[in-house]
Amino acid sequence: MAGLEDFALTELDKKAMQNLGDKVVVKQLAQQTVFDKIPRYVSEYLLAKYVKIETHEEDLARMQTRIRQLLPSQDEGQVLRNKLMTTGEVVVIDNVEARVDLKNQQRLARVPALSEDKVRVAAELLNQNVGLLLGGLWGTVKLRFTPETDAQRPIEMMAFTPFQVGPPDLAGHKESRKKFTTDEWLDLVCTSVGYQPEAYPTRRNKLLLFARLAPLVERNINLLELGPRQTGKTFLLRNLSPRVFVISGGKTSPANLFVNLATKSVGILGTRKVVVFDEIAHTEFGDEGTTISTLKDFMESGNFSRGSLQFTSDASLILGGNLDVTDGQPASKYRHLFEPLPKELQDTAFHDRVHAYLPGWEMPKISPGSLAKGVGFVTDYFGELLVKLREEDHKERLRSVKYQAGMTKRDQNAVERVGSGLIKLMYPDGVMTPEELNEVADLACEMRQRVHNQLNKIAPGEFKPRMIAREGVLEHAAVDLKSRG
Repeated sequence: MAGLEDFALTELDKKAMQNLGDKVVVKQLAQQTVFDKIPRYVSEYLLAKYVKIETHEEDLARMQTRIRQLLPSQDEGQVLRNKLMTTGEVVVIDNVEARVDLKNQQRLARVPALSEDKVRVAAELLNQNVGLLLGGLWGTVKLRFTPETDAQRPIEMMAFTPFQVGPPDLAGHKESRKKFTTDEWLDLVCTSVGYQPEAYPTRRNKLLLFARLAPLVERNINLLELGPRQTGKTFLLRNLSPRVFVISGGKTSPANLFVNLATKSVGILGTRKVVVFDEIAHTEFGDEGTTISTLKDFMESGNFSRGSLQFTSDASLILGGNLDVTDGQPASKYRHLFEPLPKELQDTAFHDRVHAYLPGWEMPKISPGSLAKGVGFVTDYFGELLVKLREEDHKERLRSVKYQAGMTKRDQNAVERVGSGLIKLMYPDGVMTPEELNEVADLACEMRQRVHNQLNKIAPGEFKPRMIAREGVLEHAAVDLKSRG
């Protein structure tokens, strides 16, 4: 166990702890602390709420004892049921989920430790812990055996203490942003998603990292990132939010992506906020024609249909894969930068639907030293907060920027969506200078420009050269983008 001297908190760390309270945690402590059978995001919450740096050893020992006493193993269910019937009451740590049975006008909870899914819950308790109705919460639950009240459902939940931060406070998050400079905020978010700010030493490095996050905070972004191995292309989002689904080089089909016609169940595009195609070069598309054509329609409109069934989804797509690099730039063997995609996706209509091509070759490789040590938002809370930010819209801010003539509607949509996502991440309160807005617009333009440049190489007769940039930065943008692929 690390000693107090090993937690070298910076002034920013102290500022975050002072202003954000139990919404933040020391990431180094979280990495060193594992509570058996409890998810990492729950551990982070417990550390943030109950462990102080100056007394962390005593606090951790006390927590571990408490968890051992109350967290039952899978084979102790009958022992707990016997104790409940004998003493009339038990207290356990568990992942509890509640539902409302309108037909029978009852509120019921599932408590896995007792293998019970019909535990009665009072309306007041659910109102105090709404997360129980939104996929469930980890926490300490007090149960009482009251067969005289309801013989069919003899167990009642009397109290619940959550081990997770409740629904995200978007208004509070915006107010918190005002207490930090932009550079401080960039470092805080960097730490929150699991990385040391020093691992992304330049402002551009951090901006590109934020671009990776944009699909989580903005609806229907289609982002492509190809680059060297071990740069954390999928690690970031996979570990940040359960709303993200990663397809790792496997086989996809219309049934699992869109709709299963046999069961009428909606696929992952309709149930998740971000779908990541990892190792895209090795992804196989079952029923290739149907899958690709439906996917292209979804990338354009946010709609998909199968048979007579039609759906709308706000899921964003990320295509990630490997690309060989020489001296920090894509290898010269590539005729264009879409070449590493599988043959099924070698289609200019598909390419043109990509809003942003992130230059993965500029991202630093992840090493043990890259992992966050300082203070950042609790992962579970921050992931939900980012999803909540989807309700905001800053596209109008991007429309106020004057651009070079010749941009298509797809270009404009791409710049507005990516730029809006970056604003939510960097300036969630919407407060920014004209220079900061230009910085966001320039990055969004650059990533869409990279898409168009490849289309021009593949089909120069259809995609004529044009600049996607703000007015007045034409020459700079042309030179700068040429040096970045």
